[in-house]
Amino acid sequence: MLRDESAKRLVIEQRLRVRNPRREFGRVVVANGYLAVWFIFRKKWYDVGKFYDRTGKFTGYYCDIIRPVARLLSSPSKTSIITDLFLDLWITPDGRCIILDEDQLDRAVARKAISPSLATKARKELRALVRSARAGYFPPKYIEKLQPILNNSQP
Repeated sequence: MLRDESAKRLVIEQRLRVRNPRREFGRVVVANGYLAVWFIFRKKWYDVGKFYDRTGKFTGYYCDIIRPVARLLSSPSKTSIITDLFLDLWITPDGRCIILDEDQLDRAVARKAISPSLATKARKELRALVRSARAGYFPPKYIEKLQPILNNSQP
């Protein structure tokens, strides 16, 4: 469901269909039926997913490192192309940062699916996000404040 659209960002809310639940620090943080509110930004090296369990409890933020999106379009006849650069960041509700999928980026470089220079830029952008998160500047306050619309009690 499209929540918001502007020249700078799209906000999309969706119920997740996940085969294998993801656990961090011994807790399930992403599973089938959970809700995600995705923020996709124009000209940024990341997107942000804000995740909620089936009871509506916030489980954390998932950030994909991506190639910046030049144009955001929600029209069914057009698409925005998002190129995932393999690296991800999970931010727990208490602010701990977990870097994910570094091995996937390494394999992509080895297979020449991504250039070494683009991989270096992806790592640099990830480090900047981690620094911002640890300093309390990321995610932005408007993302922190936004609550889901969809009812968590319905599949």
